[in-house]
Amino acid sequence: MINITNLVVGSGTVSLSIKGHDYVKSDREFTDISRPLIFWNITYRCNLKCIHCYINAIQGLSRDELTTEEALRVVDDAHELRTPLLIISGGEPLIREDITEVMRRANEYGIKISLSTNGTLITRDWALKLKELNVQYVGISIDSPIPEIHDRIRGITGAWDLAIKGIKNVMEVGIPVGIRTTVTKLNIDHAPEVVELAHKLGISRVAFYHLVPSGRGRGIINLLPSPEQLLRFLMRLIDVAKRYPDVEVLTVDNPADGIVASLLASSDEGEFMSKLRLVGRMGACSAGRKVVSIYPNGDVYPCQFFNDRPMGNVRKERLTEIWLRPRVNTELVIRLRERNYGDSPCMRCPYLRYCGGCRVRAGVLNNDVWSMDPLCTMNSLLRLWRLGEVDLKPWQVRIMREFEESMNISLIK
Repeated sequence: MINITNLVVGSGTVSLSIKGHDYVKSDREFTDISRPLIFWNITYRCNLKCIHCYINAIQGLSRDELTTEEALRVVDDAHELRTPLLIISGGEPLIREDITEVMRRANEYGIKISLSTNGTLITRDWALKLKELNVQYVGISIDSPIPEIHDRIRGITGAWDLAIKGIKNVMEVGIPVGIRTTVTKLNIDHAPEVVELAHKLGISRVAFYHLVPSGRGRGIINLLPSPEQLLRFLMRLIDVAKRYPDVEVLTVDNPADGIVASLLASSDEGEFMSKLRLVGRMGACSAGRKVVSIYPNGDVYPCQFFNDRPMGNVRKERLTEIWLRPRVNTELVIRLRERNYGDSPCMRCPYLRYCGGCRVRAGVLNNDVWSMDPLCTMNSLLRLWRLGEVDLKPWQVRIMREFEESMNISLIK
């Protein structure tokens, strides 16, 4: 997760408030291998039909899901792992009948809870209940400032209006709320306008998710923006972050964004290196290192998109054992944690420690999880600079030439 606002204007809003004052004072890592952040897709059920759903959520009857007793045991394990944040998602998490019981158990342990939802079910009563359960943050999906485009992506007419109502209900009870936008060819040209929408509504955060071809996302690979489109999109976000410093702007699932944003938003090399240190703490690929994902049936994955490489299942083992000593796909997890990508061009990149690329996207598009992320924005910047479409300062040119030499550009088409 790359905090563009922090890199561009040196401030953050929601991220720091979720992490808490102790984090700000100590400047330590928010998560690490000993205390991972947990993404919990708690149900397969959903009331929408999103075209990019990585979990293949369904309407109607549920597939195999954890019982309430099993779900509560997961919360016990999350407490044992000292997770700093439990992100509850779905499907649509509010559909699950025992969701309040699960969140109440987490709250009793003092585990911070974040809710990821499509927002369409959040009535005033639901918002009050979330406030009572001490939910720290609610992320609601808005894929376009244009209702018709959002509804097309979400598969249900009227979804945009309901999501906006949900946002307002959450804001009225005083819970920090943010917008989540998945970037595709359908919305990339006006996606930055979502930040303007957030500003008008008084929303404090917008997170732009790069499309990862997982679940139903594999069926819309043709909607993946080109690397050059994504670079220009990132450059527009940098400008938008300057215009609306009251809205925290982030990108997710393209770690190279942190390097490029640091480079383009810095006045000299010293500032660039300083910002890279920040990126190293918040932006590098965290799959299997700082985050873990639990699916509704109890399967555990290195991240929510790496859902064909299970590490185990909480019905058979405790989550703590699966995380600390995975017996399934062990080599994958070890290599993710060591950032050992074999002979991948990424291993030659001078910025590997700040990035790592998206291993899922590389696996789907290149048929090799350790290959270079095809949507690497650093590589796109190099290409557009070489074509004369991006102007760089002399010190930035030196950085790009060093990157080009290190990567052996003949291998990068």
